Amino acid sequence: MNANDRFIALQPQTHTGCASAPVLKERGQREVFCGLTGIVWLHRKIQDAFFLVVGSRTCAHLIQSAAGVMIFAEPRFATAIIDERDLAGLADAQDELDRVVTRLLERRGEIRTLFLVGSCPSEVIKLDLSRAAARLNQRFAPQVRVLNYSGSGIETTFTQGEDACLAALVPTLPAAPADARASLVVVGALADVVEDQFSRLFAQIGLGHVAFLPARRSDAMPAVGPNTRYLLAQPFLADTARALERRGARRIAAPFPLGVEALNIRSRNRLAPPPAAEI
Repeated sequence: MNANDRFIALQPQTHTGCASAPVLKERGQREVFCGLTGIVWLHRKIQDAFFLVVGSRTCAHLIQSAAGVMIFAEPRFATAIIDERDLAGLADAQDELDRVVTRLLERRGEIRTLFLVGSCPSEVIKLDLSRAAARLNQRFAPQVRVLNYSGSGIETTFTQGEDACLAALVPTLPAAPADARASLVVVGALADVVEDQFSRLFAQIGLGHVAFLPARRSDAMPAVGPNTRYLLAQPFLADTARALERRGARRIAAPFPLGVEALNIRSRNRLAPPPAAEI
């Protein structure tokens, strides 16, 4: 050892566990999957709909893994994979999409609603799916209705996929006459058993004109008009709510029983003094 070497005293580190760790607070839905994952429950809910994702192989693997369904089982979703030829402009993406859709509808004759779901903005995939959906809808209507929404992770988060899907459905809903009887629409994809329970409970309290959005089949979608009231079964359907109000429907306001806001409302109601008795 040379004389110029110095000894460095090692200070023992004290471990305080979680006491000194920063508290991470998530505001909104940031660290979540993209809107494509909504297809997992939507394709089971609307039994004659098909979801065609226009995107990459990564999107195809995501949907198949999230749904837990093997592709040979022929589920009601698929991915039209965009490759280098499409992105480089060596192939006409519009013609390729038309070919895929035509082949799909010829093979799956039970499809009544086809959703073209964008996995990326149109600037990335070099394809305007809204125009493509309008063109294909003119070609295949009225047997098949072709709609479009975005499930892009750049534009949507986990639950916004369902919101975008239902918002795309609203303009196509039948119009209820202005003098139609008052009706209630429960908005949000629910499991069939939950929907049946809701129907029984509503019938028990005397509400007979109750429908659900989305319905189980495309020809059973509810009519919407000035005498329609809607109730949100999910707390994240803001775009769908605005689309319904543009059609004349009115929302039944109620705090959703989840999250900080609902907890505060319940706490205030629990701590509030009872109303004074009327004399």
